[in-house]
Amino acid sequence: MEKAEKANIPRGTIKALSLKQPYAWLIANGYLLVDDRTWGTGYRGSMLIHASKGIYQEYYDYLVANTDIPLPDKDKLGYGGVVGIAKLILCARPDEAPSTLTREQRTHFSGVPRDGFGFLFENAKPLPLLPCPGKLGIFEIDMDALLNAPPPAQSELF
Repeated sequence: MEKAEKANIPRGTIKALSLKQPYAWLIANGYLLVDDRTWGTGYRGSMLIHASKGIYQEYYDYLVANTDIPLPDKDKLGYGGVVGIAKLILCARPDEAPSTLTREQRTHFSGVPRDGFGFLFENAKPLPLLPCPGKLGIFEIDMDALLNAPPPAQSELF
C-alpha cells in the first residue's frame, strides 16, 4: 500500500462491524445509512466497515437491475477485510427513532423490522481493502498492527 494511501487510513484500535456484500460497500460509500440488527448497542462513534467473505447475491442482482447505484462488479466489491469507515450516530428500534431524523434518514430507517434495531451511520468514507478476519457483533481492529503486518504469503491469497 502506498504511503499516501496509508496517511488517509485511521490509526489506533477502532470498533468494527462486519457485513456481507453489497451491504458493506453501500454503507462505506454512503448509499445505505441504516443497517438492521437483531441486537442493539450503546456504542456511538467511528466504526470500521468490514466486508465478510460472503455476498447476498439476490440483493446484489436486485440493486443492479432496479437502481442507478454505481455498484462495482461483484469481484471488485472487496471481501474479507475493512472497506470503509463511518460514524455510528444512533442505534434504536424503529418506533423509538427520534423525530429529529432527516427525511432521508427516516426513509432508510423504515426498512428496520419492528423488533430489530437500526444502526444509523453518517460521514461514511470508503477505504482501500485492508484484508483481516471479521467477527460477529462489534469487535475491535488494531489498525496499526494491521497496517504494519507483513503481506500475506502468496499461498494464503488463493
